[in-house]
Parts: sequence; structure tokens; C-alpha cells
Amino acid sequence: MIKRTGQIHILSINCGSSSVKFSIFEISGSLDKKNLLLNAGRIFSGIIEEIGTKFGEFHFKTKGKKDFGKLNFKDHSEAINFMIHKLGFNIANLNISIVVHRFVHGGDEFRKPIIASRENIVKLSRLNELAPLHNPSNLKGLEIASRYLPHAKQVCVFDTAFHRTVPLYARMYPIPRGYYNRYKVKRYGFHGISYSYINNLLSLNKKDIKKLIICHLGNGASICAVKNGVSVDTSMGYTPLEGLMMGTRCGDIDPSLPFILKEKLNVSCEELYDILNKKSGLLGISQKTYDFKELLTYSDENSKLAFKMYIYRITKFIGGYCAALNGIDALVFTGGIGENSSLLRKEVCKNLAYLGIKIDDLKNKEASEYFNKFDCHGKIKIRKSIKSIGIGKIPVFAVHTDEDVQMASEAVKLLFYKKPAAT
Repeated sequence: MIKRTGQIHILSINCGSSSVKFSIFEISGSLDKKNLLLNAGRIFSGIIEEIGTKFGEFHFKTKGKKDFGKLNFKDHSEAINFMIHKLGFNIANLNISIVVHRFVHGGDEFRKPIIASRENIVKLSRLNELAPLHNPSNLKGLEIASRYLPHAKQVCVFDTAFHRTVPLYARMYPIPRGYYNRYKVKRYGFHGISYSYINNLLSLNKKDIKKLIICHLGNGASICAVKNGVSVDTSMGYTPLEGLMMGTRCGDIDPSLPFILKEKLNVSCEELYDILNKKSGLLGISQKTYDFKELLTYSDENSKLAFKMYIYRITKFIGGYCAALNGIDALVFTGGIGENSSLLRKEVCKNLAYLGIKIDDLKNKEASEYFNKFDCHGKIKIRKSIKSIGIGKIPVFAVHTDEDVQMASEAVKLLFYKKPAAT
């Protein structure tokens, strides 16, 4: 039984398509539902990257200490086992009582956090085809953590859950209605854990924002229109492939193109899917890299074109969501690129002056310098995670998102403030 007061230790595991991220949190004192994040502190964190390639490496951190190494991992099982063993001594001493897992796709059924049960795990395995780059590795993390920490509560949190409020007219695709009912073909949306965190952060900072656009920009990228604290539209769709141009994903294209390319290239459906998911986007246009920061170091025409396309598509989506919301009260940039790149924010906002959006160049550069050195260990820096960079009528913020914190928060709320969905 987990106590409501005292110390609680939570392990969050976030398995990406080729990475594993983790954090260990210590929550002290009373579990205040409203200000839960204020009582949390991160004591360990880490990431294992480039799983399945020859460029594998790991970065583990605690306050004031770092552990880094280059090591190739065959698959997520090997990487997660390495992580658990690396943390073995600390995990044993900390007595982890909750493990929370990020699941990219919750399908039509999982619209809020759940406690993992045998029945739920079977249902989750059926969703693998909806997010084949992520959900299988999410399940693997759950399987291994359950084996090593059998007495801990295993909680699953879903990226798609935040977008359950998107209205039907924005959620449905204009294809035969029967497919929506029969196959649940609709806009699910992703990055919801990040969007939830941003909403909570703004609320805790007493920023009363009714109409908000959040740009979560990383290797995977999406934009969300938020009204009165809930999602009303988002750029990713049935899968994470739709929407913005990304590191390796194509985003929105003519729906006829996959059929045409399949015939011209004489490839299988799997090979075509691989092209659109792993060989397109910034990588496909620049022909050099999927990494935005690295892209900026190149001066060739292809790299310049990739940059312009990336900025242009972000700007178009913001404009569209401004129309859908009938104006906005604030614009937020977050994610690895969104919070760290002053150039991206400056270029995107150039064409948004008609909305009353204007960037302060000095504040914009200082925000990037600040977030590039941001240390997320120790007590959660609620008030230090937001930087105001706008000087126009509409506020513009660069915000450090923290999905692991949000996951831990949702797990505690589920276990202590809501009736569990399964035990």
C-alpha cells in the first residue's frame, strides 16, 4: 500500500522509436492534488539513444554528476535491461512504488491513464499497428519494468488522451462515414502529455489564457489549438505521420502520392511506409541530416530549402489555427527545437505580425541560451520553465516541457484521487 504522505519514489519510462528516456522522482510531504508538481523533485534521469544502430550511446545524470558512454544496443529490450541494471543499486535503495509508462497511442478505448492489468496489456498490444514505431517499444518497457519491479504499481499514460476533446467536425476525415464507425478512423493527435504539462504550467503561473496555440517541435513535431484548457484541434492525425514536416516524416502530402510512388518505385507497402516515416522530412529534402541543429550548420541549397519548408509549414498551421480559434491570447514554442532555437522562433513569427505577434530579439536569444543550460534536477522549476519573448499585443513564450513530470503527476492522481480503471 502506498502512503499519501512521506516520501514516494516514481520511475517514469518513455520509450521512443529509437530511444529510451527515464526519470526518477521523489515526492515529499502531502500529496496536494492541485500543486502536486510543486512537491516533486527529479533525482535521476537519463537517455539511451540510437537503439538498433552503430551509433548507440547513453547519458545518465543526477544533480552535479553525469555518466556517459558509447554502447550499441540491439533493441529496446537490451537498452531497458541496461538501464535497469545501471540503476539497480539506486532503485533497490529508493524502493520505487510507482512506474509510469508513456504510450503514444491509446486508440479509441484508452482515453485516460490506467493501471496495467493482464486484460489491458492484451488490449494495448492490439494498438501496435496504429503506432508501429512507438507502441511496441512502450509495451516492452512495461514488460521489463513489471519483471524487475513486481511490487510497484505500473501505470500507463497516453499521448492521445489529451485530444479526446477535439470536436467531431475536426476529428473526422471526409471519407465514407462508415469507416469512422467500423474502423475508428479519425484524428487521434499526439504529444498530448507535453500539451497537458504546458497547460498545467501556465495555470500554476497564473496566466489566464483562453485561446492558445502550442508548437511542440522536436524530431517529431505537432501543433495544438487549445481553448479553455482543452484540445480543439491538432496537426497529427490517425498516426503521427500527418501534419508538419518533421525530422524524417513527410507530414501532409497529396494522398495520391503514396499510390503513385508505390507503382513507380515498385516497392511494398512496408517499404513505402518506411520512406514516408524514416526517409522524408528534413532528411529527405536536405539529403544530409534529420537533426535541425545540425541542419543549420550546412549552407548548401538543399539544406536551405529544407529549413524554409520547415518554417513555412509551421507558420501555415499557426495561421490556420488562429482562424479556427477566432484569434489567440498566446503562442507557445516548446520541445527540443521549439524551446532551444531562437532562429526558428524568429523566422516563424516574421509572418505573424498581422496577429500582433512580435519577438524581442534579445529576450529570444537569452531564452535559448537559458534553456540550453537548463538543469531539470532537484525541485521542479515551475516558475523558471517559462520565458516571455514577445513584445507585441499577443504574448509569446518559450517553455521547457517535461513529459516525465506530467506522467508522474497523472500516475499519482490516478492512484490517489480517482477510482483506478483496473487493478
